Amino acid sequence: MEYIVQYREDQNIVAATAKGEWDPRVDNDMVREVMEIVDASGGAKVLLDIRELRFDISIVRALERALEVREYRQGFKTVSRRTAIVYSSVNEKVDESVIFFETVSRNRGLPFLTFTDMDKAMAWLLEDK
Repeated sequence: MEYIVQYREDQNIVAATAKGEWDPRVDNDMVREVMEIVDASGGAKVLLDIRELRFDISIVRALERALEVREYRQGFKTVSRRTAIVYSSVNEKVDESVIFFETVSRNRGLPFLTFTDMDKAMAWLLEDK
């Protein structure tokens, strides 16, 4: 798994792009880097582009991941107000896992929405709310 994290100061967005085969350890590194930038920026919004990331996780693993991310966020003073996760809908199992992850995350107070369309994700991130 490879990733790049950039801060778009003009939009107050931390943009992370990940590709390759999903690796939870590398994903943790990426999440940490994103959260450090969010914390330093005072609450940037997050765009996570995982359209080129290959993952095949179970519903149980999606639940565990949402709980891990929530716990990890608690270690930071400032967290994102919105996080858009853009993924490729390659099959029904991926869709189910991603939608379940979103539901669990939102039920735990995390401001995550998933999208398959980058323009819709950006529009949601840039809404004035």
